[in-house]
Amino acid sequence: MEFREVRVTGRDPAKATGLAEQLSTELSIGARGVESYREALDGADVVCATTHALDPVVRRQWVGPGTHVNSVGLNPRGREVDAETVRDALVVVESRASALAPAPAGANELTWAIRDGVIDERHVHAEIGEILSGTRPGRTSPQQITLYKSVGVAAQDAAAAALVLAEAERRDIGRRVEL
Repeated sequence: MEFREVRVTGRDPAKATGLAEQLSTELSIGARGVESYREALDGADVVCATTHALDPVVRRQWVGPGTHVNSVGLNPRGREVDAETVRDALVVVESRASALAPAPAGANELTWAIRDGVIDERHVHAEIGEILSGTRPGRTSPQQITLYKSVGVAAQDAAAAALVLAEAERRDIGRRVEL
């Protein structure tokens, strides 16, 4: 997928605009700061939520057909994706056990939707490894909304870091820092 535009928003509009300017320079892509989450999501193909929100910043009425949502934010007292988006999406997680664990672990987006009777545990379609290995299908239509809810699984984080490090070394980019 080729991205034509990146929209950035957050609690501090000046910081969002600053990040958008930095992304425009570093990625050579049109990035701009916007005033609201609604404006950021309007017509978006991909949404990346990385907040500490108490109230959802991704709301179903703002998510169009075919949108993919990545949600990695965490607030033990809140959620960044509303239950209606979860209900209408094909949901993928790193680990069912981690994502559905009781507080303070787990993903409130999922556990609260279960608590409120919006979905049940079977609504979690797959773990990311099942999609990558081909044992579970991913999106089944271009109009399907997909949600990847990440809660952070240390073994997967370490594996991803090793891949990034190997690629950086292969390309001879970056800087080695001794700790």
